[in-house]
Amino acid sequence: MKIDGVVVFYNPTIEMIDNIHKYYPILNRLFVIDNSNKINEEVVSKVKELEKVTYLSLGENKGIGYALKVGLEKVKEDNADICLTMDQDSIFPSEKWDEIKEYLEKEMSNYAIIGLNFNKNETTKGLVEVKTLLTSGNFINMSDYKKIKGFNEDLFIDCVDFELCEQFYNINRKIAYINEASLIHQMGDNPIRKRFFGVPITCLNHSPIRYYYRYRNGYYLYHKNKKFYKNLKNQFFSIKLKVVLYEPNKKEKLKMMSRGIRDAKRNILGPYKGE
Repeated sequence: MKIDGVVVFYNPTIEMIDNIHKYYPILNRLFVIDNSNKINEEVVSKVKELEKVTYLSLGENKGIGYALKVGLEKVKEDNADICLTMDQDSIFPSEKWDEIKEYLEKEMSNYAIIGLNFNKNETTKGLVEVKTLLTSGNFINMSDYKKIKGFNEDLFIDCVDFELCEQFYNINRKIAYINEASLIHQMGDNPIRKRFFGVPITCLNHSPIRYYYRYRNGYYLYHKNKKFYKNLKNQFFSIKLKVVLYEPNKKEKLKMMSRGIRDAKRNILGPYKGE
């Protein structure tokens, strides 16, 4: 069982090297795809000290979809059986590796993706089958990945993970996560914790441009396949409500949400092109 990894950098900090060390030992090779406009030489020099790392700078921000696609092509060329995809700021549960490995050895042939739970402390063991997973902490079955188009670079950022899962769904391949193995993963750019009628909620507090991509890509995918993406429609309302009630810079965020939907209706994808 040959496992490679892909992590995408975007303006990384030196602390993120510690995150790599959590999963680096389990990999045959790690492909670091740097999406930054300006390279952090200190971080890059530390990464290049690691023997099993291949570092590739894209020279500019080409979007998470493009960067992941480049990384997975490298994994294909390396003939790995499985690819672990990680966000730069996610913390891998290395203490759970023996259990994770057992699942991969026994079950990987039955699934396109076996991922990890996130921000949970579950004791109930087993695989939980789902339609979609976030990108970080996913072990992708490379024999299945070779049967699909791969990560959609046109989406640039947001919903790239969901769209990949749809591709696997369309070839009748299953997706699941390991309930008792949890990734530490921050949701949102600078999340705000509030209570709504006594119920604790988390506001993502994304930047306006991030909300543009979230609404553009979500609207585009929903209208492409309403059955598969029906949960996205509910998210449109709840996210907007949280912005209105609790988040700063409401006017600009709401404007960018509307602009995202407008561009989705016109099939305008890729990086944001402004007015």
